[in-house]
Amino acid sequence: MNYFRVEFIKKLSKRFKYLNKKGISLVEIVLTLALVGIITPIVLAIFTSSLDIYYSYGRYINQQDKVTDVLNHLRGDIKNAYQFKVDGNVLVLIYSDGTQRNWEINDDKLKFIDRLGNVHDVVEGIDTANSSFDYSNSEQVIVLKIQPIKTNTGKYTARNYNKPIITEFSVKYKELLP
Repeated sequence: MNYFRVEFIKKLSKRFKYLNKKGISLVEIVLTLALVGIITPIVLAIFTSSLDIYYSYGRYINQQDKVTDVLNHLRGDIKNAYQFKVDGNVLVLIYSDGTQRNWEINDDKLKFIDRLGNVHDVVEGIDTANSSFDYSNSEQVIVLKIQPIKTNTGKYTARNYNKPIITEFSVKYKELLP
């Protein structure tokens, strides 16, 4: 039995017997290095550009997640509230059992203030200069303007939320606090 394929190796060595055994010339080495020198920067540029695009979309998706988090936290609380009050960047909600919840947009965060006065950071990365709570008395809605902090810079600034997202929560059957 031929376990190590000795016969195959012997046949191969007979074929290569007639090849040039002088080695590699200087011209061949220079040409090889020149080709590698030309191809490497091109491949590297394609790779880094793709990586930048990947990370910019990741930051954009992160901004979307922050807006979704804010909306998910507030939607249920506003729906279950009995009374409400909008005061600047603070939303006060009172429930039928008398408990009170305060939501505040401050220091680039959406904050929840519990009944003991403890402040909890719920969502970070909110642009407080362009985010606010408002109340429209004519339409009986709480208007939430929310914009995440712009994280994409340079040639990827278009992959930001450049305008605030405006959402309205109906409070038609809720009582407005004085």
